[in-house]
Amino acid sequence: MIDIKCETPDTLKLTDMKPFQGNLKKRTINNIKQLAESIKNDGLLMPFAIWHTEGINYLLDGHGRLDALYELLVTDPSIAEQDFPVLYIHALTEQEARQSLLQITSSYGHITKEGALKFCASIPEYKAPSINKYVHRKPHRHEEKVKDSFTRIHISVKTEYVDKVLELFKQFEYIRVLK
Repeated sequence: MIDIKCETPDTLKLTDMKPFQGNLKKRTINNIKQLAESIKNDGLLMPFAIWHTEGINYLLDGHGRLDALYELLVTDPSIAEQDFPVLYIHALTEQEARQSLLQITSSYGHITKEGALKFCASIPEYKAPSINKYVHRKPHRHEEKVKDSFTRIHISVKTEYVDKVLELFKQFEYIRVLK
């Protein structure tokens, strides 16, 4: 059984959801295995988004979760009998459903290294593929050498630009500002 960590008034079994997005997103087998491991360890955190029309429950959002749950089903057949939370998305036509899917799955921002480091500072042991490249990255060989040998550079900046320059330098892990 999968631990469900979200609530909705509606639920469906996995077999009652029909994938809708086709090949819109590409996932590797490794992506699915990582997500399956995350769901197994942390539970299901988000409901599936469903467009219901003509008696069919089309899956608009959650294809990766669906694939991951099918991966887990191999070793835990009880998942097939489990009810999973769903949210129904209203669309009158297939075109509206496609537009809804694109809005749901579009990325209107991205994770930054600085943001990931700050956000994950209190949970350093937690590993998630979406942030590992920022937080749990191994330094390159040349970076290790640089850590031991610093070069001091003095920069003169007009007073009104000091805060902006300091903010800019904070984005680079290899720059240390000495005051």
